[in-house]
Amino acid sequence: MSFRRFLWHMAVIICSANLMFALQQSGAVGPESPLPPLPSDANQYLREVVRHELAADETDHTHWRYRIHREDDRGSQDRDVIDTKDGQLARTLLINGKPLTPDQRAADEARMKKLVEDPAERAKREKRAKDDSDKLTMMFKAIPDAFIFKYDGEENGQVRLSFFPNPHYDAPNRELQVFRALSGKMWVDRSAGRLTRMDGSLFEDVLFGWGLLGRLNKGGTFSVLQRHVGDNHWEIVGLDVRMSGHAVIFKNINVKQTQRLTEFRRVRDDLTIAQAYELLVKGDNAVSAESQPAVVKPVKKN
Repeated sequence: MSFRRFLWHMAVIICSANLMFALQQSGAVGPESPLPPLPSDANQYLREVVRHELAADETDHTHWRYRIHREDDRGSQDRDVIDTKDGQLARTLLINGKPLTPDQRAADEARMKKLVEDPAERAKREKRAKDDSDKLTMMFKAIPDAFIFKYDGEENGQVRLSFFPNPHYDAPNRELQVFRALSGKMWVDRSAGRLTRMDGSLFEDVLFGWGLLGRLNKGGTFSVLQRHVGDNHWEIVGLDVRMSGHAVIFKNINVKQTQRLTEFRRVRDDLTIAQAYELLVKGDNAVSAESQPAVVKPVKKN
């Protein structure tokens, strides 16, 4: 799973009954230095953090290999993932905690080969990824305006902030309407100036098209964790989403998703998808990422 390298982002895609939240940032390791005082206005602080994250993403072009463990209502999967200059490629290691059967392995290999050998298929996937990325960037940029932030203390070198909807914010599209019913807390690494955690919940139902196009039910929650994984690069390492509702008239939504990302290793920045395929088929270490700790390193704001 590839995420943009700067942000926490939440996408609520009602029509496809798919709810997603993600984040990515980048930071730099360095010696300790005195920290400047926090702005008196917590929203201004978040605005600075957002600008920092966006700028960091523009300069971070590193590629990484990692393990992802994903659970949802259909079961669980563990994958070995490599990001390349041609896009992402992943090899399935476990399904519901078990190695793949011969038929499952053959299907997984065919899926990988199609991405490697079919430029049109990669182009379609990259277009979808870019469209999603643009939408998520738009949502991330809206956060300082859509919410009112309050300082809520400090813990372990992190600034904790609470947030609730800004009553004067007029959401310009359907994706941003969910912000009107969302509240929670954010944590920012004080020295790195990076978001490390966001917890949120819906305190009321969210209606789309007077409830005909879709509805997210009150009580839905999400939690996202992000860490520095090496070489000035931050990545999402944990995601938990619990949402329910309906979409497109009477189609039910029941999203329960957990993700854990571990074992980050940097790969060459010029790595091709064909080379990633060769690396993936060589390794068959079917160990679940669920039991592997994430790499966490101290960082300093650059």
